[in-house]
Amino acid sequence: MLPRSNVYSGRVQHEVELIRDDIIRVSQSIHAHPELGLHEQWSCGFLVDESKAKGFEVETPVAGLETAFIARYSSKKPGPAIGFLCEYDALPELGHACGHNIIAAASFGAAVALRSIVTELGGSIVLIGTPDEEAISDESKGGKVVMARAGVFDALDAALMMHPLGGANAVWRYAFPLKDFNVHFDGKSAHYTEPEQGINALEALLMFLNDVNAIKRAWSPSVMFAYTITDGGGPSAITVPKSAEAHITMKAFNGEYLEACFERVRICVQAVSEMTGAKGSVQVLDEYRHMIPNLHLAASMARNVTALGGSVESPVDSQRTLERRTYPGLSTDFSDVSWVVPGIHGYCALGGENLVAHTSEFAKAAGSDPGSSAVLLAAKAMAMTAADMLADPAFTKAVKDEFQTYRDGKFGNVPGIPPGFLPFPGEFVEAFS
Repeated sequence: MLPRSNVYSGRVQHEVELIRDDIIRVSQSIHAHPELGLHEQWSCGFLVDESKAKGFEVETPVAGLETAFIARYSSKKPGPAIGFLCEYDALPELGHACGHNIIAAASFGAAVALRSIVTELGGSIVLIGTPDEEAISDESKGGKVVMARAGVFDALDAALMMHPLGGANAVWRYAFPLKDFNVHFDGKSAHYTEPEQGINALEALLMFLNDVNAIKRAWSPSVMFAYTITDGGGPSAITVPKSAEAHITMKAFNGEYLEACFERVRICVQAVSEMTGAKGSVQVLDEYRHMIPNLHLAASMARNVTALGGSVESPVDSQRTLERRTYPGLSTDFSDVSWVVPGIHGYCALGGENLVAHTSEFAKAAGSDPGSSAVLLAAKAMAMTAADMLADPAFTKAVKDEFQTYRDGKFGNVPGIPPGFLPFPGEFVEAFS
């Protein structure tokens, strides 16, 4: 499960220390320029310029995304292609309260630190700028989802990133599937004294929501169906509403069950349309798959974080916590990458368990000394994990074989995750004992 002892680990740490000031400068600069998803022009341009200055060949835009980029550093010798994913979008009003400045800078630092090792051993390092992870606008689809569908990650042998959080460092965490969409009804306006002359779109929307709340009783209670009415039909109480709309987010514990429930929602829209005459439509905004962890990468990263003096949450404990959950948790567009290539979405500690993302306290930590400590640990841990693959062809093969086993099983045989919660292999558990 673990790679052989890596003689390059010390060298990787030294290379990160040599660019320590650059990594922190990148993190704090992005933190000081918060931009919403699909509008990260400054951050994308900044990372492109920094990558070019370090000898990377850069392509931008990518996959039709103006604020996406790919920066490559390749050896003349063959070897694995390892991707490091950057995020750099911020949140409205809160700025970098999800710490994406740390993600970008850590991936940048890891990629830059590996240049001499790639030149020596072979292979390539690919730094990929993935915008719009938060996906907060109607135009958003999740940058990595768009890029995955465009084949951006297909040639990679592995994709790595680390996200800051409150609590312990972690190398195995599940991310839940998500479906974010609008339901809209078009009716016909009329004066309320002659309602028969109109078609009430708001009543159709309310009927739809009531229908879904009724059929939810036959679903697993673990399904999340959250909504807000974004168009209530207008300000006049004496006019039959011509239009009405709700913004809805659904989650479940696995993607197949989520799709089944979502299909029932579509049927409700159709049924209400037929009953009321209001024309119903569904506009899917974002849809993220559930995470496919790679145990070999998790074991490698855990060993490396521990070697750096960090503590690592046990995947066994993480999995037990997941089994005890009764409601879905976090989702990310990295999950879609994990269905395309072997991937790891690790977590680096930014503060204690009481530090919660999407708060002003989290934003402050991400832009100050705790953020600098987290970004350096993440850069080193990811670079060391990549070096494990570069230096150990047998380990690289094991990483890829594990992923192929899941793909051959249509991803229904992944240990530790819903719905089956299959047991972890013994050697994986032993790596954390």
